[in-house]
Amino acid sequence: MTGVTEDRRWDLWVDFHRVDADGLTHASLKDATEGSAIEPGRYVTVGDEDADPAVAHVVEVKANGVVLLRVLPGHADEHLDLLGRSSA
Repeated sequence: MTGVTEDRRWDLWVDFHRVDADGLTHASLKDATEGSAIEPGRYVTVGDEDADPAVAHVVEVKANGVVLLRVLPGHADEHLDLLGRSSA
């Protein structure tokens, strides 16, 4: 993989401004791209229409579909080696 492609820019849509006091970004499973594995411990691409895609570590997926993420700094292309991995 040489970069994040235009046809699939992210696994999960996020609002980068929805950050809690612990520094975790909140998202929703309903905003995941079909076929994306959004599971605790995995690294996934995240983004929205107004920002460059990033890589995030999935910290928790709550029963109500809320996803808590720790977004890594920089463009997703800087962290391609982490995508698809788990931090188990």
